[in-house]
Amino acid sequence: MKQAKEVSDFINSTVGLEVETHRINRNGELSHQSYPKGLLNERKHHFIKNDFLETQSELITPPTKTTLKGLKYLGVYHQALRSELAGKEYLWPYSMPPKLKADHSDIVIAQTDKKSYEYRQQVAKIRKIERTAETGVHVNIGLTKKGIKDLTAKDPDVNIDELYLQAAVGFMRYRWLLTYLFGATPVAFENYFAPDTNAPTTPVRSLRNSHFGFGNGFISSYQSIQQYVDDILKAVDDHKLIAQREYYGTVRLKRSDDVRDLLSKGIAYLELRIYDLDPFEPLGVSEDAVDLVRLMFAYFVSERPFDLKTADADIEKAGRKNDTVALENPLSVSQYHDEAAEFIGRLEKFSSQVVIPFNAQHLCFKLTEMIDDPTMTPSGRLVNWLGADSKPVFEQLLKFAKGYQDDLIHNPAIGFEALSAADQQEVMATLKKGIPVRIKSWFK
Repeated sequence: MKQAKEVSDFINSTVGLEVETHRINRNGELSHQSYPKGLLNERKHHFIKNDFLETQSELITPPTKTTLKGLKYLGVYHQALRSELAGKEYLWPYSMPPKLKADHSDIVIAQTDKKSYEYRQQVAKIRKIERTAETGVHVNIGLTKKGIKDLTAKDPDVNIDELYLQAAVGFMRYRWLLTYLFGATPVAFENYFAPDTNAPTTPVRSLRNSHFGFGNGFISSYQSIQQYVDDILKAVDDHKLIAQREYYGTVRLKRSDDVRDLLSKGIAYLELRIYDLDPFEPLGVSEDAVDLVRLMFAYFVSERPFDLKTADADIEKAGRKNDTVALENPLSVSQYHDEAAEFIGRLEKFSSQVVIPFNAQHLCFKLTEMIDDPTMTPSGRLVNWLGADSKPVFEQLLKFAKGYQDDLIHNPAIGFEALSAADQQEVMATLKKGIPVRIKSWFK
């Protein structure tokens, strides 16, 4: 085989997924049912749990080295959750909440541990509670141990934390591109916006990723770990944030629940909080969306293209650009078309020089086509198909919810298809108890 110019395990990043979605009833309203009783208690289950709200389920996959294996975990977790939903209860496949009551009394804070509940009450009191009802996909990405070894062998003076900062800055600077490519919230539904809100009157690319989405407006510094930590701690002291956990930056530097551990132990991985749920994907996220994150991460770590001294100013500028893209007409070519195409061209060239564990060139070709033709993006597909009126969009999303439910609960256990029916049932029972089950296959 022809050898690429550079081969390193840092390309083989670990990736984990956190996917949030609401339980709804057959009319497309937030469910009144309690947390599924067939699952381990929501306070103890580590990978199927309630998030901020009582109806807001969250599925959390273990880190894997292949996107496909990560999606298999996500799929079987979906099956375990869905199989325990009440009759005529479904998962809402869209990041903006479904129909809401005018007084928002249907938005109920999750009854988890006392400390978390009190924190969530504070957030709901200070922030608009309807915005806590938005959901999305978080992608966690990090270097493998071998990847770190490869990087330090190549350059003994390399600072791994600075590589993570390069990637964090890169994702924040190109958030607008991810919003363009995978934004999927062109409209909102009943009683989301207050009557006096100057909300868009026509579809956009991503309400959730615009200033109409959930957030608190605070962005920490990414010039160094010290500044990142200091800014968050000061924001808590100054009551700009209720707690460290309320830092809702597009990218979070992760090690533990206490950001101060970053100073002594370093960055373990990045958490990207960018993607809307993709309503055309039964699991809420596509393989392409995850692979693009992996390709961008490898590029940023390898090329180190940013000056961290100007990172904060660059991120602020990129934030304004993201808001512009998020509020563009989803059927129009973005005003940043040329810049988007140029960056994907750089990724394409980069991927031709290294060994990538997925079809990166093919991915870049598809992304370039999406940049040229916005009707191929999720928001563009929805609006091009169903029009600008939110009612047919809502009705189609409800059909998706019911159809995906039927498919997934009747399919064999994803990742365990080779097992007997009895063994598959045992796998599902184990997962419902909160006990992880490893997918053993040819996927490494």
